[in-house]
Amino acid sequence: MNKSKYFIYIVIFNSLFAADGGGSWINDWLMPNTGLTLWTIATFLVLLLVLKWKAWGPLIDALDARAKQIEESLSKAEKVTAEAEVQAQKNEEVLQKARNEAQEIVGNAREAGDKLKQKLETDGKEQYDSMLHKAKEQIDAEKQKALNEIKSTVIDIALKASEKVIKRNLNSDDNKKMIEETVDEFKRAN
Repeated sequence: MNKSKYFIYIVIFNSLFAADGGGSWINDWLMPNTGLTLWTIATFLVLLLVLKWKAWGPLIDALDARAKQIEESLSKAEKVTAEAEVQAQKNEEVLQKARNEAQEIVGNAREAGDKLKQKLETDGKEQYDSMLHKAKEQIDAEKQKALNEIKSTVIDIALKASEKVIKRNLNSDDNKKMIEETVDEFKRAN
């Protein structure tokens, strides 16, 4: 589209300079011509009267309507702005109230948390002491049970060893060998 536009400009420009007399059209335009001037003024006045008669009224009405619409929009905007400021102030008050309530809730929660922490520490210490006491008792009981089992096992081993020694009352080397076998048997059992 740009190329065609430039082409049209070039054609018009060339046709203006290619007019009769090689530039005499400039003189015609610059020289005053009374007839042309009168007809131009008359045409302008007729056009002005027609525009006033047909277009001026609707144009003024449209401009007045637009001005009225703009004034109404401005008044509505001012009203909305005032309402928004009032609402913003109310929102700020509600927000401040919510902040105060939140601080109060946090303070109460912190206080309750401290009390709960203290109670849990006390209860935990008591439970710890109780569990420690039970664990010590259980360890002592298991220790006693293990000692009793060891005694029983040692007695059984001693009885077996004695029985074997009595059955085979041989020399001391045999006795040593038999005791070593019994001890090995005991080791394998455990």
